[in-house]
Amino acid sequence: MKTLTILTAIALAAGISFAQAQGTMGTSSSPSASSAPQTIGNGAFCINTSASGALNCKYASMAACEKDAKPQNLNCSPNPKKSTTGSKQ
Repeated sequence: MKTLTILTAIALAAGISFAQAQGTMGTSSSPSASSAPQTIGNGAFCINTSASGALNCKYASMAACEKDAKPQNLNCSPNPKKSTTGSKQ
């Protein structure tokens, strides 16, 4: 009977571990695993605010973005969430 109890406890522990592993499959807590940087705001241009790629997109022009970025030694870029649909003709 003692052996059966031990085997049941082991089987239950293995089942719980397996279920927990399935729940985290395909996710990662590391910043490098994310496909896109965190983007705040919906302006046309963004300041790259951190090494992880976080973007503050509140600027309508590149000049305005660079004005705020330069004193902080940061860089500006177009908002990756804004897309172009082609040129106007």
